[in-house]
Amino acid sequence: MQTLTLKRWISSISILSLLSLIVSLALLLYGSDALKPYDALIGLKSFFTGNIQSETVKTILFQVRLPRIILALITGGALATAGAGFQAILKNPLADPYVLGISSGAALGVIVSLYLGVFISIAGISSTMVFAFAGAMLTLYIVYRLGTVDNKIPPHTMLLSGVMVNAIIFAAILMVVSISDSLNLYKILFWLLGYLSSPDYLTLLAAFIFAFIGALILFSQAKSLNILTMDDDTAATLGLNVERIKKLVLVGGALLVAASVSICGPISFIGIMIPHTIRLLAGYDYRFILPVSMIGGGVFLAVADTVARTLLSPAEIPVGIITALAGGPFFLYLLRTRRLI
Repeated sequence: MQTLTLKRWISSISILSLLSLIVSLALLLYGSDALKPYDALIGLKSFFTGNIQSETVKTILFQVRLPRIILALITGGALATAGAGFQAILKNPLADPYVLGISSGAALGVIVSLYLGVFISIAGISSTMVFAFAGAMLTLYIVYRLGTVDNKIPPHTMLLSGVMVNAIIFAAILMVVSISDSLNLYKILFWLLGYLSSPDYLTLLAAFIFAFIGALILFSQAKSLNILTMDDDTAATLGLNVERIKKLVLVGGALLVAASVSICGPISFIGIMIPHTIRLLAGYDYRFILPVSMIGGGVFLAVADTVARTLLSPAEIPVGIITALAGGPFFLYLLRTRRLI
């Protein structure tokens, strides 16, 4: 494995970012039967030349498809980055926002807001986003308190606490679902399957800011996460404040999860599959794993959503079903071919 120099890091991230941009532009061409790929290509070309003719083409491309693709890039990237961070501090390949209960906590917050009929939006920050963030942070606090032993965060107790809290929250979600009226029941069930919509650009900006702050916190700890792959005692003897780093990563991960769950619902598999795939293909340096997981998670979800909205068009499949069906077999294949299972 080559040493990760600054030059190699910049060139690799630049190439991957360019590829993700090309894929995203290509995905703009595909959608419902209302706009064929060729018409979309002409519309896209006209936009760049400043001579777009059809308002319908403009609306479908830039008010429906583009916001949805951007949302997929933000959400997929946020979930994959959070998963990579949690796996590093808990030293467990199965650790992700769902196992720790943070996704479920955010989901419960959103479901409560839907059940209460609270729909407020100020400067792109909606009430569901606030409820999701509150649910994620409250769950994180409970899991943290339950998993802390002698002012330390042992990975196994943190994971066990997360699993138990997750089960309790899931029961609470089922209870709210069972007492909801038929209209709210349909909304909640569809949302729980993981669903991308076409939000306005102000909402996208708010979600991006949440995710950006969370990602920034995790990226700032990348070098420390490399040291944390050793045991905690060894990392502490090397001068690392282990417990402080774990708290920072947990808070950053909660921000990333809240940003995605508040808009799209809990989408499975990305938080586990993408970071592991990056590790298998590119090694174990978190200065590389974190940003590449963000790019890879975003592109994966954007492609999965395009499949979800075109496979049975005009009907749509919740994207959470596509990520589970596509991601699971691919990940097993990768593990099998590398003789890891």
